[in-house]
Amino acid sequence: MNVDMNAMKAEVGGAFVVSWLVFGSSGMGLEGAVILAAAWMAFAGAHILPVVTWCHMLTGDLGDTDAHIANGMRLVGQMVGSILAIVLVTKAGTMATPWTADAWAMPEMWAAFTAIAAGAIFWQVHTKADSVWISAFAVMALASAMGMQHEALTTALDTANPGDWYSTSGANEMGSVIAGMTFGDLGDVLPTFIVDGLLVGIGARVGTEIDKAI
Repeated sequence: MNVDMNAMKAEVGGAFVVSWLVFGSSGMGLEGAVILAAAWMAFAGAHILPVVTWCHMLTGDLGDTDAHIANGMRLVGQMVGSILAIVLVTKAGTMATPWTADAWAMPEMWAAFTAIAAGAIFWQVHTKADSVWISAFAVMALASAMGMQHEALTTALDTANPGDWYSTSGANEMGSVIAGMTFGDLGDVLPTFIVDGLLVGIGARVGTEIDKAI
């Protein structure tokens, strides 16, 4: 198996920047969208967000094992970048991350449909607009529907109150579990990481098939 080291380095770097500057402080608002767009330009070819990688996986040739392995390695790179950012933001564990893992449960039917619809819309925008700025603002607009925004359960890094909304990505939460060695949370975080990505990816596939049929 040949690993594309340039792609891996781009994913690590891009995920580090976004995890540190967006999910570690500002959240996925207007400022977050600008940072994400800048990261996509700086790390050309990087997916940076797990939902983007899942969309690539499910809109490509589903029988292409090499492509799936390559995309899987991108997910690993994103987690590594997130781990490095979390170590920096939390001062190597001396400060708490702004969330705790929610107990995992299968999404309700309408929440699943919402994630699929968001994936379809995002992927059409991302692949047709040919602009990192438009793609980043699409992520900002659809973050909640794509499973990237949750209600905080604990006090955030500084003085944010419990109950505030925070933005994150699957790689960020996976990175937090690994960096903090809180593997008891893995049973909640890993299924969420997979199911959220699958739903958005399925939406991307549905949107692609509809576009072909029109």
